[in-house]
Amino acid sequence: MKHIRALCALLSATLLGAFASSADALTGVSPWAQADVVAASSAGLMPDTFAALEAKSSVSRAEFCAVALNLYEAERETTIKRTSKVYFDDCDDPDVNTAYEMKLISGRGNGVFAPDESVSRQDLCVILDSVRTSCEVDKPETSVSASSFPDGDDLRDYAVSATETMLSAGIIKGVEATTSNDPEHAGETVTLLQPQGTATREQALIMASRFLDAFDAEPLKPSDLMDSVAADVEDEEEPEAEQFDTEEIEDEQEPDETVEEDDETDDTTQNLTMDDLVPVAGSVEERLVEVFGEGGGYYTDAATAQSHMVKVTVPVWKLLSSGQKIQSTQTIEVNEAIADKVQAVFEQIFEGDEQFPIKDVGGYSWRNSEKSEHRQGTAIDINYMENMECTIDSDGNVVKITTGTHWTPLTDPYSIPAGGDVVRAFAEHGFAWGGDAWTSKRDFMHFSYFGT
Repeated sequence: MKHIRALCALLSATLLGAFASSADALTGVSPWAQADVVAASSAGLMPDTFAALEAKSSVSRAEFCAVALNLYEAERETTIKRTSKVYFDDCDDPDVNTAYEMKLISGRGNGVFAPDESVSRQDLCVILDSVRTSCEVDKPETSVSASSFPDGDDLRDYAVSATETMLSAGIIKGVEATTSNDPEHAGETVTLLQPQGTATREQALIMASRFLDAFDAEPLKPSDLMDSVAADVEDEEEPEAEQFDTEEIEDEQEPDETVEEDDETDDTTQNLTMDDLVPVAGSVEERLVEVFGEGGGYYTDAATAQSHMVKVTVPVWKLLSSGQKIQSTQTIEVNEAIADKVQAVFEQIFEGDEQFPIKDVGGYSWRNSEKSEHRQGTAIDINYMENMECTIDSDGNVVKITTGTHWTPLTDPYSIPAGGDVVRAFAEHGFAWGGDAWTSKRDFMHFSYFGT
């Protein structure tokens, strides 16, 4: 694959003139970026949607999904069929929904993707690292730390590993900025990470092109594609649907009496009636006082909330593609009042017989909803894609999936079993599980200190 990329680079100069006049090309490409953008286009990385768009404008979330899919196809020398399913209320773009099925991207929750918003540099790194993982490319040794940048603390916890991977591989680089707020060093330049900043369309293509140079994956055979991707992509024989509904989830299930007979052994029926609930220690009233004090209440602004947050590093099991589990750690930002409890919960999970694997975990996040416990730092999400959030009817059947793709604890090691080590550890320390806490909703990834 490397020699093909080298040939593309040699042809870049020849193609520059033709590219500049092409109606399918980006417009206004910066002189310094022209050769790299042509190389990216020659490698098949430029989406059709970029035709005649401004190169120096910020790349949107939907646009970068198209780049990510093209990158996956170029890296593994294959073609990915775009899905016709729609997982988001605000986006029916096939590239976005296919990237979601392939677990390259995630939404904002509650059926929202925000396709037209610009992508932050840290999220670009997260998506690129998801492509690397999907291409089964080993993670390179980290040689560049985010903390080496003056603004490294601005990088969110969930993006640290991915960003440092992309920095170490030379795919993303620091940004030169002029010092202006320090009179003694006025006019001097400093290299910033700018994780919350955005990237332009031409920069996005260049990052993808650098990815091809940095990582070399094995071509994907048709049989590999069936094993690794087709299970997540819509079956051509199934009827098209704009959203998940009960019929899709149940996969042509038999009448109700058959479901009841198979309920303990078949996790594809998706009847989510829960029995033998694990009791949660303590009372909500006690926990509210513990966190906010007597007479206190939920934080109403992000600054106040942030002042009460701390970072906790916890032990976790990581699951390798070989099936082996290895010891690792995750860092979570949570309310300072429950930091010790969170530490104890994850230590208990780590020491449990299941050795439950954790690949992603989220804690504090300032959200719009005043009822959100994430913005209080008292809620934790684990393995969101494999532990879906959904609405259910009065019989426990899935009505609509709003976040994630599935919950199949009998077959997917990342799905949290009801009554298992994870649920019991959280319950013993006062956390309710979204998998059994409510009557009209299931949120299998979600553990909350006040039960909301």
